[in-house]
Amino acid sequence: MRRYRPIAVLGLWLATSAFACRPQTLKRPPTTVAPKSALLPEADRLIDAVTHKKIPAIVAWMSPTLRTQVSGEMLSQASQRIASSYGDVVGIVEERLHREDDLLWYSGVVLHAQKPPSPTGPKRLMLYQFAINPDRTLERLLVREHLSLAELEPPAEHYLPVTRFHFPSVGEWTVAHGGRRKATNYHHGSRKQRFAYDLVVRKNGRQRVGNGKRNSQYFCYGQPVYAPASGTVIHAVDGVRENVPGKRGKKGGNGLVLDHGFGETSSLWHFIPGTLTVKKGDRVEVGQYLGKAGNSGSSSGPHIHFHVSTREMEASGYSLPAPFVEVYIDGRWHDRYMPVRGQRVRGVRPFPKRPLARGPEILLDL
Repeated sequence: MRRYRPIAVLGLWLATSAFACRPQTLKRPPTTVAPKSALLPEADRLIDAVTHKKIPAIVAWMSPTLRTQVSGEMLSQASQRIASSYGDVVGIVEERLHREDDLLWYSGVVLHAQKPPSPTGPKRLMLYQFAINPDRTLERLLVREHLSLAELEPPAEHYLPVTRFHFPSVGEWTVAHGGRRKATNYHHGSRKQRFAYDLVVRKNGRQRVGNGKRNSQYFCYGQPVYAPASGTVIHAVDGVRENVPGKRGKKGGNGLVLDHGFGETSSLWHFIPGTLTVKKGDRVEVGQYLGKAGNSGSSSGPHIHFHVSTREMEASGYSLPAPFVEVYIDGRWHDRYMPVRGQRVRGVRPFPKRPLARGPEILLDL
């Protein structure tokens, strides 16, 4: 499997480069695709411009800030690489819209094939993800290869999620368990939680005041939990009694599972009983209040448990890496970052009214 390494933390992301290896050829390409977007006319406009090298049209559409940081030459090189490595557009496999404050985000997984089209010819997936302002100008843009979950096997070490996962609370938290390695994440041996996070609040190196025999003595207890991304609640549990600190209960306790589309689900657990604000079938938006951090289920002390997986409610599901977007790690800003044990994490809430464009992030296929 190819490894992607971010070279520059900026706002336009390109899946391939002059040094890239051959993209993933699908063994079982999807049979149902849509020729046009059913959600947003600008999606067809962007995909057509990128794949048919209509660079001046893209530059004219970009916001002033984005235009100063992304050159036409850079866009032209990316367009040429897409044409040579991926070919022409066959159709849209899946698409979603969501809002982050005043930005309207589009995410679409698109099937490509080399010309001339052939039933047996190589087919590949690309992700087109962009945000537009209320004046409909282009503010953010990501174009990259998308790995098919249907053809991956766990552990999906190098999968990059389509969903933009924001940090699910406010203030500064510390990662008690997290990351890709067993040394920093005790969930590492779990099929569905390999890349999970356990999040706590520490002050002066401590998680609590007093003797720690009461949940209320822990700094994170009762802190708000927000939806990390837009989605639909497919599972919810409330009313499970909390544990006494130091004594572990069973399963997740109180919490929920969100379906974000594209085969990606997220889970948040250990809420205080009676605080969950949603139920199965509810649609939630990114940043929506969900409940309060507590100590229910398989937990020996108050914390937030968060993980992302595919097919969470099925035995065949497995864990997916879940970097946070637009997040501070140990006081430094990152567009996208997967923190590990001991690192301090703080999200941006409320979302900035107008995030700065950050130019290109080139992902090399090593």
